[in-house]
Amino acid sequence: MKIKKIITSIFLLVVTYNSLVAQTKQLDQADYLFNTKAYALAIDAYKKVIEKGETSLDIYKKLGDAYYLNANYKEAANCYAKLITPDIKNSDSEYLFKYAQTLRSIGNYEEANKIMLQFNKIKNQDLRASKFIEKSNYLENIKNIKQKYILTNLESNSAESDFAPSFYKDTLVFSSARDTGFLVNNVHEWNNRPFLNLHTAVKKDSSSFVYEGNFAKELNTKTHESSTTFTKDGKTVYFTRNNSEKGKFSPDKNGLSRLKVYKATLENGNWTNVTELPFNSDEYSVANPTLNYAEDKLYFASDMPGTLGASDIFAVDINTDGSFGNPENLGDKINTEGRETFPFISEFETLYFASDGHPGLGGLDIFYINLTKKDDVYNMGKGINSKQDDFSIVIDETKNEGFLASNRPNGKGSDDIYSFIGDPNLMLKTSTIKGTVVDKESNDVIPNAAITVYNYTTNAVVGTATNNNGIFISEIKLPEKKYKITAKVPGYANTVIYVTTPGVKDPIEDLVLEMEKSKADTSVGSDLTNYLKLKSIYFDTNSSYLRVASYPDLDKVAKFMKENPTVAIEVGAHTDSTESDTYNLWLSKRRAKSTVNYLISKGVDSSKITGVGFGESQLLNKCSNGVKCSSTEHAINRRSEFIIINK
Repeated sequence: MKIKKIITSIFLLVVTYNSLVAQTKQLDQADYLFNTKAYALAIDAYKKVIEKGETSLDIYKKLGDAYYLNANYKEAANCYAKLITPDIKNSDSEYLFKYAQTLRSIGNYEEANKIMLQFNKIKNQDLRASKFIEKSNYLENIKNIKQKYILTNLESNSAESDFAPSFYKDTLVFSSARDTGFLVNNVHEWNNRPFLNLHTAVKKDSSSFVYEGNFAKELNTKTHESSTTFTKDGKTVYFTRNNSEKGKFSPDKNGLSRLKVYKATLENGNWTNVTELPFNSDEYSVANPTLNYAEDKLYFASDMPGTLGASDIFAVDINTDGSFGNPENLGDKINTEGRETFPFISEFETLYFASDGHPGLGGLDIFYINLTKKDDVYNMGKGINSKQDDFSIVIDETKNEGFLASNRPNGKGSDDIYSFIGDPNLMLKTSTIKGTVVDKESNDVIPNAAITVYNYTTNAVVGTATNNNGIFISEIKLPEKKYKITAKVPGYANTVIYVTTPGVKDPIEDLVLEMEKSKADTSVGSDLTNYLKLKSIYFDTNSSYLRVASYPDLDKVAKFMKENPTVAIEVGAHTDSTESDTYNLWLSKRRAKSTVNYLISKGVDSSKITGVGFGESQLLNKCSNGVKCSSTEHAINRRSEFIIINK
C-alpha cells in the first residue's frame, strides 16, 4: 500500500513537473511572439497560458498591449483593469493611460476621465496629462464643432485591411492586404506572415471608387509597402517599406524588420531608381512620408532618437540638389509620449496627423494644426473621428473633401478607406476673429476699446470691446468674406483694419490694431470729417441727389486728396432708422455712390476712393427700430464719413 502511494506521488510529481515545463515553454513562446511583434499570434498564445492557470500581471500587460496594438480595445480594457491596484497611485502609470484610452474607445468617458486625473497626479509632467488638464472639457469642445462631414465607405474596400490613401493623378493609391488573406491593422505591427502591397482605385462617379489593381508591381515586394506621397508632376514617389534587401527582410539585432522611407522615379512608364533615404536606420523606424506643397520638405513619423513617445512627427528639408537636411522633431505642441503618426500637410500648410496622446474620442483620433500660425492643435470632431482608430487622412482644403482610414464598426474589413466631404447643409458657417488693440508708440494694450466688425457682404455689424488685456473676440461668417474692423477709444484716433476671412475653418487669431494718441493728423483710420472740419453732407429727402449746400465741404475733400495723391479713402453713407432696413441700405449705397461720383468729377483719382452704404447698421445712439426719438436724435445718425484706408 505504501509503495502504491509512493508510486502515485512520484507520478503526480512527474506530471506536475512536465506540466510546468510545458507551461513555461508556452509562456516563452508567447513572449517571443510578443517581442517580435507577432501580436495576433501572441494573443492566442497568452490566452492558452491563462487557461492553464498562469495569471501574472506581466501576462495581462502583454496580452492587453497585444489587443491594444490590434485595436481590440474592449479586450485590452479587460486586461488593463486587472493591473489597476485599489490604491491607484501605486499602479503603473503607463497602463493607467492605456486603460483610460481603452475606456474611451468603449464609450466609458466618465471613468476614463477619472483615470486620467489619477494619471495626472502621478505623471503631471507628462504631455498627455497636461494636455488633458488643459482641455478637460474636450468632449464638449468636440461636440460643439460645427463643421460636419458626409462619409462614404469606398466600394473599392476589401474584407482585409485597406488604408493609407494618397492622391496620384486621377487615381487613389492605397495600401491593402487583400491579396494575402492576412489581416493587418497597422503597418507598425508586423509578423512573418504575408504583407501589404500598393493598390489603386479609380473614380467611378462623384461618390464612388472602384478597385483597379496593383499599383506599380515593380515596387511591390514580399515585405510591406504602404503610405505613398507623390510630387505634383507625378514623376517621384516616396513610400514606406520594411527594411529589406532584394525583397527579403533585414532584421535588427532584436530580429525586427524596421520601417524605412524609400524614393523612386518614373522612367518610361516604370518606377525605378528605388533608393532609401539617408536618415533611415536599421535600429528605428521611419514611415508615412508626406510632401509639403512646395515640395521642399518631407514630413514623416518615426521613433528615432529624440522621439518623445512611441512615434513622433518629424520634418526634413529637401535641398535643391535633391539631398536632405537633418530631420527635426516638430516639438511637444504636436508630439506627446503617445503615438503621433500618419502626417499629411495641406497646400495651406495645415498639418493633419493621427494621435492617441491628445484628448480624443478613443483610439487614434485625427488632429490638425496650421504651421504658419501660432496655433493650437484641434480635434477634427465626431464624424471624421470615432471611438476606434481614425488615421491616414488626405484632404483637399479648397474643396473641403478627402479620404481617411478607420476601423470603426460596420466596415467591410479591419480597416476601411472612407471618402468625406463637408456637408453643405451642416458646414461650418461661422468662425471667430481674435485681435489685440495696442498703443502704437508704447505697445501697451488698450482695454475697453469699442470694436465694430462690419461684414461687407451681409452688412451685418457686430459690436464688442477689448477686455483688460486689450483682447477682443468676435464671430465672423465663412468663407471668404471681407470685413472692416474699427477700434475707437477716447484719447486716440480711430483705427481701421480690413481682413478677408479664409475659406477654411481656422479662426483668425493674430490681428493687432495699433492706435495713435489723438491729434489733428491724417493717419490710417482717421475720418477727414474731423480733420477738415466738414459739416453734414446733405441730400434731398428720400433721395440720393446731393444738395448744393454740400458742395463746399466735398470740394475740401477733393482738394485734400489731390494734394495727397497717395491717400485712399472710403466714403461711408449712413441713415437713421425711420424707414425699413432694406430701403435704408439701398438709399445709403446710392448716396455713397453719388458722393464718390462728385469727388471723381472734381479730379480725384477713381482708384483712390470707394463708397459703402451702411444703411442704419451703425447707429450712434439708441434710435433703432421701434424706439421713439426726436428729429434731432435721428439726425445724429444721418451722416457721411471719409475714412482714410491707405497712405
